[in-house]
Amino acid sequence: MSDTPSTLGTDASIESASFQEQAAHYEALVATMNDRLEEVKQGGGAKRIERQHERGKMTARERIEHLVDDPEAFKELGAFAGYEMYDEEGGCPAGGTVMGLGRVSGRLCMIVANDATVKAGAWFPITAKKNLRAQEIALENHIPILYLVDSAGVYLPMQDEIFPDKDHFGRIFRNNARLSSKGIPQIAAIMGSCVAGGAYLPIMSDEALIVEGTGSVFLAGPYLVKAAIGEDVEADVLGGALTHSEISGVTDYKCEDDEEALDTIRDIVSHFGPERRFSFRRDEPVEPEYPADDLYGLYPAEGNQQYEAREILARIVDAGSWTEYKKEYGRTLLTGYARIDGWNVGIVANQRSVVRNRTSHESKGEIQVGGVIYADAADKAARFILNCNQKEIPLVFLQDVTGFMVGKRAEHGGIIKDGAKMVNAVANSTVPKFTVVLGNSYGAGNYAMCGRAYDPRLMLAWPSAKIAVMGGTQASKVLKQIKVRQLEKQGEELSDEDEQELLAEIEDRYEEQTSPYYAAARLWVDELIDPVDTREWLSLGIEMADHNPEMERFHPGVLQT
Repeated sequence: MSDTPSTLGTDASIESASFQEQAAHYEALVATMNDRLEEVKQGGGAKRIERQHERGKMTARERIEHLVDDPEAFKELGAFAGYEMYDEEGGCPAGGTVMGLGRVSGRLCMIVANDATVKAGAWFPITAKKNLRAQEIALENHIPILYLVDSAGVYLPMQDEIFPDKDHFGRIFRNNARLSSKGIPQIAAIMGSCVAGGAYLPIMSDEALIVEGTGSVFLAGPYLVKAAIGEDVEADVLGGALTHSEISGVTDYKCEDDEEALDTIRDIVSHFGPERRFSFRRDEPVEPEYPADDLYGLYPAEGNQQYEAREILARIVDAGSWTEYKKEYGRTLLTGYARIDGWNVGIVANQRSVVRNRTSHESKGEIQVGGVIYADAADKAARFILNCNQKEIPLVFLQDVTGFMVGKRAEHGGIIKDGAKMVNAVANSTVPKFTVVLGNSYGAGNYAMCGRAYDPRLMLAWPSAKIAVMGGTQASKVLKQIKVRQLEKQGEELSDEDEQELLAEIEDRYEEQTSPYYAAARLWVDELIDPVDTREWLSLGIEMADHNPEMERFHPGVLQT
């Protein structure tokens, strides 16, 4: 069941005071994000960058710039990984690793480069998580992965958080083997130190390059060899370029410098075999009906304010491509077919304006709060997700959700049952899924709208995003009540002033934990993006997913009952 194609959106009132105030607020958010990103891109700082150059080495970002066809088109992922997470001097900018999607000799690749200016490229816990995410993206989308290795290995003071568990360091090598078994090319360039367990990553790749003078790879370095067996040996003799290219045969290409290594990778990629595609439908791209710049003024400055989600869609999807599914039913969710840069997609988006839903033929309807998922909306979304799977259409989720409806009426109406249907449909969906967090992403709404736990191929967030179990105001009041009761049991009483001070303290802490940077630092999202780039990111994501020629058939599970 679907409605006929409909137009989306209206001309933005760009001269209005509210539009201009919201635009100014959002432009400030984007400016802050870009300023922080520039700081992150400095890695370990100017002195360490200079030291890298003195050794005849490029920085991680310089290597990627030289490697890709178009540096401006490179899409970095996990740029804010590790942001303000570690107390060590300088922290761990970008998790000590630069990764992202770029074209090399015309081929879309995942590129992972150790940043040796950050603690000599040592692996922090977030470094491992970020590298595993890169491999996960390569695995599920069947795109080549290129490693630019320059790392001192595990950061020993935190080895217990990096080494032994399932999703720790060892998982990297397991994924090397899995990628190889699926025929997904892996090329590694040893451009600096490569020690101990880390030596397996480049050598378990399909082909390995090493740079003379700076590249080295060995299971144990000179100091450990001396301590273990009493042997004195220089690093270059132990595991340098000459050793592994002419004696051990461990590496396949010996390169004079970074530039030659990167050029050689480009040559190798140019000899890859044919690209196999799933062939998701893509028509001729059409620009959206309205300019993306409008998004700044259309999105409210406060997360609890209402807005019309169709106006957001009108700045992202191809003009004239929107066909809304069950438009008059379950109105707190928008579901519909559209095209994004020509790619055919199904969209599930939270409606943030107050809506009126008819409850009977006689009724004028009940008022429903925008951003809340009601039972009818959950039922609609579950059915729509099933339809998209049946038609093999990628799904895009636009999150701005405060959760499912609560209260007696909702419980009696079976909100848990209908919510479970939607969560089940998302969990069992086999078509590629992409999630963009515009604003709120609270509670089970995060799950139902394809949060990180539900394997979106890419999960992106605007700088207005907030991810938490519930909204800050509600959570702070609940936490305050718990704290007050604990103190009362201990025979203590708080004055009104003390209670307000406690509430403010809790709110500040909770606000920090719901910020988009907190989420991005922990890789709950793959990247923070400028809203005007949403369409470009989604288009690249779908193209990436199209490289996997196989897709599991959809089995709806309990949804069919």
